[in-house]
Amino acid sequence: MSRNTFWGYARPDGSVGIRNLIAVISVMDNCNPVTRAVAQAVQGTVYLPGSFIRGQLGKDREITLHVTAGLCRNPNIAGVVVIGLEPRTTTELVELLKPSGKPVVSVDMQLAGGTIHSIAAGTQAALHLAREASKQRRQEFPLSRLHIGLECGGSDTTSGLASNPAIGVVADAIIMAGGTATITETSEFFGAEALFAERAATPEVRQKILDTIQGHEKDIMALGIDLRGSNPSPDNIRGGLTTIEEKALGAIAKSGKSQVMDVLNYGQMPTQTGLHFMAGPAPAVESITGLASGGCQLCLFSTGVGNPIGHQVTTVIKVSGNRNTLAAMPDNIDFDVSGVLERNESIKDIGTRLLDYAISVANGEMTTSELLDTRESAISRFGISM
Repeated sequence: MSRNTFWGYARPDGSVGIRNLIAVISVMDNCNPVTRAVAQAVQGTVYLPGSFIRGQLGKDREITLHVTAGLCRNPNIAGVVVIGLEPRTTTELVELLKPSGKPVVSVDMQLAGGTIHSIAAGTQAALHLAREASKQRRQEFPLSRLHIGLECGGSDTTSGLASNPAIGVVADAIIMAGGTATITETSEFFGAEALFAERAATPEVRQKILDTIQGHEKDIMALGIDLRGSNPSPDNIRGGLTTIEEKALGAIAKSGKSQVMDVLNYGQMPTQTGLHFMAGPAPAVESITGLASGGCQLCLFSTGVGNPIGHQVTTVIKVSGNRNTLAAMPDNIDFDVSGVLERNESIKDIGTRLLDYAISVANGEMTTSELLDTRESAISRFGISM
């Protein structure tokens, strides 16, 4: 298998998917029962629940709308069925999808005549789009067309010593090939942001990194919250992590050694290749949702004590170096890097094997979260509702 290419699906906007899915997505949360029923009826579709929008205000509403659109624009999505309540908000979302060039069909429940008619119309639309998508064939593309997300959850001492550095090897290899990687989880950088900022491509990017991470910390402290009570989390502490700084140094290892090209907002797609930092929450579902909206076709997720979750849009690879977790949760781990600690295997060698596996997944090999459908999507909230 070549380490320079992968086999994917060409999209009208020039991007490349590693999956060929039809997104059935709710414009708002009150559409979720219909959306879920449509996705359950048609193979090749994924259900994406709505996250409010109706009743949200200002920047918070704007973020939710744009991240919802970003999930649909992800290269892994071949077409979209939009389930809305009323035409105005539905049209607002559909307009954001037009630049992707993908086929989009919308159903408004108030116009369709309620739940039963909406499910019927949505199912017919999803059936047609899924059938058309199934006619598409994979083509060979250079590794430069890959955009990977870098994530961790349930971290422990093995995360910083094995799985995170191994993921860093993959990130560096893809970036060296001309591809893109995005790391997120702002609070995971507390205490080590100065070291990460030194890798910034420009002084302006360096300042953006510091302002983003330190500003987030100040916002939390302004609420009167003692971070020592929540970060490291109880499972992190059980896994041997003792301080925020120790956790941060391990988390940063996922990003390898490449320069940081830019700082992205939550769910924002980068405009250039290379390594990027996305401001976003640490909880896995919200975090991966941001990465999926930002265009990541594939996410490498390091877990020490175990975290089973994946995402409907971006394919998630679970990586662990903890032999106890590998034995206790074998159905939720895709790649074993325990050889670093158990057999003196080098980070470079195991990272290279992980790269080979990631390319195989990009070529179509399914991951545990896809096979078991342990997948969730949730967009972060940053404000109040009306």
